[in-house]
Amino acid sequence: MGNGGIKRHVCPCLSTFANTGFKIYNTLTRRIEEIVPLHANTIKMYSCGPTVYRYIHIGNLRTFIMADWLRRTFEYRGFTVVHVKNITDVGHMRQELVDQGEDKMLAQARKEGKTSAQIAQFYTHAFHEDETALNILPAHIFPYATQHIPEMIAIIEGLLANGIAYEVNGYVYYDVKRFPGYGKLSGNLLESMLQGVREGTTADRHNPEDFPLWKPAESGREMAWESPWGRGFPGWHIECSAMSMKYLGKRFDLHTGGVDNIFPHHEDEIAQSEGYSGQQCVNYWVHAQHLLADGQKMAKSAGNAYTRAEIEARGFDPLSLRYFYTTALYRSRLNFTFRALQAAQTALDRLRDLTYQLYTQADKSTVLSEEPLPSNQWTNAFLREVEHDLNMPRAMAIVWAMVRSREEEPTTRIRLLLDWDRILGFNLKQYLQSAVPAKRHDPTTSLATLPTPIMAQVRERDVLRSKERYEQADQIRRG
Repeated sequence: MGNGGIKRHVCPCLSTFANTGFKIYNTLTRRIEEIVPLHANTIKMYSCGPTVYRYIHIGNLRTFIMADWLRRTFEYRGFTVVHVKNITDVGHMRQELVDQGEDKMLAQARKEGKTSAQIAQFYTHAFHEDETALNILPAHIFPYATQHIPEMIAIIEGLLANGIAYEVNGYVYYDVKRFPGYGKLSGNLLESMLQGVREGTTADRHNPEDFPLWKPAESGREMAWESPWGRGFPGWHIECSAMSMKYLGKRFDLHTGGVDNIFPHHEDEIAQSEGYSGQQCVNYWVHAQHLLADGQKMAKSAGNAYTRAEIEARGFDPLSLRYFYTTALYRSRLNFTFRALQAAQTALDRLRDLTYQLYTQADKSTVLSEEPLPSNQWTNAFLREVEHDLNMPRAMAIVWAMVRSREEEPTTRIRLLLDWDRILGFNLKQYLQSAVPAKRHDPTTSLATLPTPIMAQVRERDVLRSKERYEQADQIRRG
């Protein structure tokens, strides 16, 4: 578990306040609401992190970027943010597959001839590399599921004591009908719930829709722990209840994830946390929509679940992905194509070029100054878009209008741009300090300009994917 320092950035236009001024679509209430923190000047937020049995894809990264924009904006406004992002290194299969298949961590360990711990360590490191490449601020706490089994057991014991859970033959199930608020996040009817939580037979359950909190381990299972109900392992959802409450308390401000987390994962997380504590667990639930690839849902079986490393292998700057994500509202579907990514790369390169050009014309003694900028109409316009449901497309329109404006001196324009980049996260200050103009990417030569061995590997992976030989394609990627 990593625990970094929590930094506070002070915006000169604000002093002490209770409200954020930030309005966001709350999945729980199905409306745009102003975020009012539980504690003045502090935001506590939890993000569902990766399941570390394989590389995350660029659809996952879109969700993490959304959370990063939220956090950066709060910090820009002067709030202290406490950000927790879990690492799932046990279990975590889609519920309808749990009893029909095996734990993905164990399956991948067997496939690669490694232990589950080695698999988790390898893909956790890869995840951190991905986030660093996209300039995503690291969470202050990265708790691992396997390091919080006692906390999970304690919550399960509490749910049993509250009469909301029951034990059958080493399984502990959550009794959905004992929690009146079940379905309030997703709005799902019983029929949908049945589809989402079915795990093999239901003979031992009080209700077909009840979901497992704890399961007995088969003989010889690598990832298993002792519990009051025998040796076993936790269900899919209990980890997030345990880790969020441990680090953020029984009630906190903000929970982020992808739309695929809404049901059953986040619905069940609410049932667990609130059934245990007796109070509302999260005030604002924020979810990013799916990223499509050539109009289709991303899936490994479809060969379109591109990773950050694959994007780089094709000659793209990983920050071009960050720019690409600004081209649509976070809760709208966004279609990824390499042509669209090329356009984002070109736009980012142009923004870098303008940054450098403004720098050459500006008063260099103040450009990189840490002195706060006074509030002005440009910053007010930019923040108005960012803070209205993270409208990044319109915020970027303000960026382009400002950098091209002749009404402001070059020094003012570049200082504004670098100031706003604390939210945008394009790393423009680092680029500027290198004093090297942006490199252009010709869409017709981006592959051809790669070194010959890399270009050959990219083409070979593409051929293997087209023949649905995904394992061999992955082996080439890993080298």
